[in-house]
Amino acid sequence: MTQTVAAPGMRRQPASPPTERVVAIMGLLGAQPARMFSLAAITRELGISRATGHAILATLAAHHWVVRDPATAAYCCGPALAALSRDGDRVYHGILRELAESTGTQAFLARRAGNTVVVVDSAGDSATGMRVDRGTRIPLVAPFGRDYLAWGASGPRRAWLEGLGKPSAALSRRITAVFAEIRERGYVVERLSREYLRVYAALSALGGDGEPDAITQRLARAFADLTVIDVLPAELAGAGTHSIATVSAPIADEDGLVTMSVGAAPFADLSAAGVERLGGQVRAAAARIRALATAATG
Repeated sequence: MTQTVAAPGMRRQPASPPTERVVAIMGLLGAQPARMFSLAAITRELGISRATGHAILATLAAHHWVVRDPATAAYCCGPALAALSRDGDRVYHGILRELAESTGTQAFLARRAGNTVVVVDSAGDSATGMRVDRGTRIPLVAPFGRDYLAWGASGPRRAWLEGLGKPSAALSRRITAVFAEIRERGYVVERLSREYLRVYAALSALGGDGEPDAITQRLARAFADLTVIDVLPAELAGAGTHSIATVSAPIADEDGLVTMSVGAAPFADLSAAGVERLGGQVRAAAARIRALATAATG
């Protein structure tokens, strides 16, 4: 069999110019996974026509190799490509980065994995230097993980709360009011306190073992009994500030089941208006991620 070899110093013609253009687009998006590219930016950077770029991107989107953000019409690498690198949640990193920049906080994305919640990506830093690190795993025990339960059936919420043992009447009333408020406003608020920091660190260490055990449940129960869970409207009244660790919003799948959440972690004192503004920004980020996820699977 005769082997064809290009002459020295001569560049071989690409076997398939259309394929070269596809590879160029994926190379551009893959080189900056945190950035969302407009069609104009892609075609300008690669020197291809708008019609050609649109046709290629439409095909790539149909196969989930890229995802188009319905809000901005911009593109990033999609879950089909990310699945090859086992880093699928990084396709939302651009949204996290924008949330971090607009709020001046660390932004993070978490995903439910059985009876734990795992932080799968983050961007930015809080002004205080405290962090919610990627890979952190928190057991889904009361009072944590409220954004994963507030919109579901009452049975799982009851089992979640009773995992602490028989809750006091005061704790039951508080959790009932908190769930109603979360459903109304669309986000969860974690108060910042010394107890929160200590329990969060301990639960993070225990979360690596998978299923919540007796130690985890007792620790969470002590925290629930000794602190005030979340923030209700009357508690935001007045001109004072509120110590806030995180604000997070749920992301539901196409069946309405909450599988992810996105949050901002100021670890700082905020005014009532600041809490509400941050909640709105987190909700908007959650809506964008859900739209991307839906577009990728639709």
